[in-house]
Amino acid sequence: MRWPRTTWPLASHLLALLGVAMLLTFTVVAGTLVAWRVPAIEQEDREALQREAEDVSRRLESLLGTAESRISLAQMALDDAPRDQASRVLAQEVRNSLVLGALYSVSADGVVTAAGVAPAHAARQGDLLGMDLLHNPLVRALSSRVGAVWDGRYLSPLTALRTVGMGLRDPLGRVLLAEMEYDAYLKLVLAAAGSDVAAFWIVDRSGEVIVDSDSAAVRGHVNLRGWPLLQAALQQKVALQEITLDGQAVLAAATYSRALDWYLVTRRPTGLDHPQVRNLLSSVALSLGACLLTGVFVAMFWARRLARPLQAIVARARATAQSRLPGVPLAPGSVAELNALARELDTMAGAMRKREQRFLAIFNAAPIPMSVADVGNALRLLDVNEAWCRDLKRQREDALGRTGIEIGLWSLAERDRFMAERQGDKLQGEARIRCGDGTALQMQVFGQRVRLPSQELLVWATVDIGPLRARQTALRELNQALETRVVQRTEALAEINAVLARNVEQLRAAQDELVRSGTMAALGGLVAGVAHELNTPLGNSLMAISALASVQQRLEAAMAGGLRRADLQTYLAGLREGTDIALRNLRRAAELVQSFKQVAVDQTSAKRRPFALHEVVHELVASLRPSYARTPYRIEVQVPASGLAMDSYPGALGQALAHLVHNAMLHAFEGCDHGTVRIDARLAADGAIVLRVCDDGRGIAPDLLDRIFDPFVTTRMGRGGTGLGLHISHNAVAQLLGGTLTVQSAPGEGTCFALRMPAKAPRTPRSTGFGAFEPSVHARAP
Repeated sequence: MRWPRTTWPLASHLLALLGVAMLLTFTVVAGTLVAWRVPAIEQEDREALQREAEDVSRRLESLLGTAESRISLAQMALDDAPRDQASRVLAQEVRNSLVLGALYSVSADGVVTAAGVAPAHAARQGDLLGMDLLHNPLVRALSSRVGAVWDGRYLSPLTALRTVGMGLRDPLGRVLLAEMEYDAYLKLVLAAAGSDVAAFWIVDRSGEVIVDSDSAAVRGHVNLRGWPLLQAALQQKVALQEITLDGQAVLAAATYSRALDWYLVTRRPTGLDHPQVRNLLSSVALSLGACLLTGVFVAMFWARRLARPLQAIVARARATAQSRLPGVPLAPGSVAELNALARELDTMAGAMRKREQRFLAIFNAAPIPMSVADVGNALRLLDVNEAWCRDLKRQREDALGRTGIEIGLWSLAERDRFMAERQGDKLQGEARIRCGDGTALQMQVFGQRVRLPSQELLVWATVDIGPLRARQTALRELNQALETRVVQRTEALAEINAVLARNVEQLRAAQDELVRSGTMAALGGLVAGVAHELNTPLGNSLMAISALASVQQRLEAAMAGGLRRADLQTYLAGLREGTDIALRNLRRAAELVQSFKQVAVDQTSAKRRPFALHEVVHELVASLRPSYARTPYRIEVQVPASGLAMDSYPGALGQALAHLVHNAMLHAFEGCDHGTVRIDARLAADGAIVLRVCDDGRGIAPDLLDRIFDPFVTTRMGRGGTGLGLHISHNAVAQLLGGTLTVQSAPGEGTCFALRMPAKAPRTPRSTGFGAFEPSVHARAP
């Protein structure tokens, strides 16, 4: 099995070719350069590092020698000064020095006799006088010899910090001790070494790093005792070694100063961490990137220049294959082979143009609709003649390349039935053909299969068999449709009447139950309102059905004596109008009954079920509106249609809401000629649902507000008010719904009741009635 080869555009080929060539060339050149230059850089670095180690060591010895000379002069000045001026002489010497932190003279028995300190420690100068330094390491080191001794980790008796210390003993056994702070000493060493020197350490004989030119963090924390490099420095002038420091390859050079008994270790990164090597590699990488970028632009420009004539040839060949033969020859380019290809393509296009023109002339001259379809491509249309476009009222461009099913010429079942009746390569039969304007024609269809070497075609020809058959078929279908419609409408009316009768019976049963129930006596008013609202649609429906019966009698009489088309249309119009009137009024009556039925079932059953708050509120309001339809008061509902789903007791919620609305209508608007009750709901941040019933009425007196939910509290006692409505609502919300009912009101500013309840009610034991519960908490909104 051969896998298909990946094809690339010409620009990609040229870009890949130029990129690979440049990459190989640059790799060879850059590799040679790096292989020659990196060893040279490393050798130069070794020689430079050795020279720097020797030079810095000499400067360091010179610097410390100068310090010894200065301290020796200070000792001589101390000998010449009076005894009581000795400390002043030493203090003046400290102030004149850049690095000295303290100078103090020690007698032969180890007692400090004079001291001079830096101004920062002047307050502690007196602490040095009389101090016993017999066991001081510098004093002990000079106990048996005359001269100078250096200590890179000298513990200062003045500051208790590590410093660079030096001791100088005269022939009389007196010792002059000097302290130099690390920071000041490092500045002096760096100044002596120069700014261009490599990083270095100064290491004492014990291996402790006492000076680091890069960081003070290493000082006193790194011990290099036993380091092979230091051992080698004792044997030769300068020792070199590659080491690893903090994960970095470093070339280190060490030299030993016998005069100071110190090591000087200079170091510099090596390998890829060397600055010159890194700069060399960066330059090579930047050069490679610049060359590749230049090559990309050159390749893209050249590929576009070569691809332009090729694209023109490809477009010309595609147009020729799609029978869009170009009339203007292709302009010659700079490539001879491409020009020859273009000429041959034009010659082939000319020959195809002549054959196609001859075929089209014959094809379009046919007086009947004809078309050519591709059998191997789901019978997609390849061509149609002018008669086909004229008689079928379709555009040629909309039909080519599509099947008859796709353009709506006929259905899939019609085509399959017609193809099943073929005999060999010939097809003949009747079919309904749909025109472009939507009309259908009954046509005689002829088909002939034509087999070509590379393609199999089907030539179609159609003839209209006459408008007479179409009219007969239309009349027959119209009669059948009429009979079907009459039966369907009669059945629909019967079903609606049966449903309406059942709903009325359920409504009467619910009404009787509400009348018998003391806590639900308010539903009796709802029944009266709904019955009043049902009177109009039921009366209209009865009148429409009576008219339909009369039309049906006249239609049967007319059919017995011969039915005319005009009479049939008149009967159909009357039938349609009467049916529409009956259906509209019956649907209105069914909606009223359904809304009241759901409210009645919920309020009488007290069952728990999932429901949408929007639906329950709207069903309740729909059942309440007939009771207040003849009043100047309005009920507005602003409850979202989604997002407020509940699993609770819709009956308890509906009863509480009905009492609140009834309370507003009865008390809030007394003596008012207008008023509005607004019902809205929202989802609180804690997931609870807040349902509010607000009015713009008179408000509640402050002395009644705190006991508004108590039983028998009313302002209409003896005038139709019992004072139980809000009490029942409070118990229903608190006991069944698991929520709270609060009120906010002020005289003359209206009243707002807020029901705050969980979306999923708690599993409360069922009660025999909502009014049986006693309120435990009376809530009032702040």
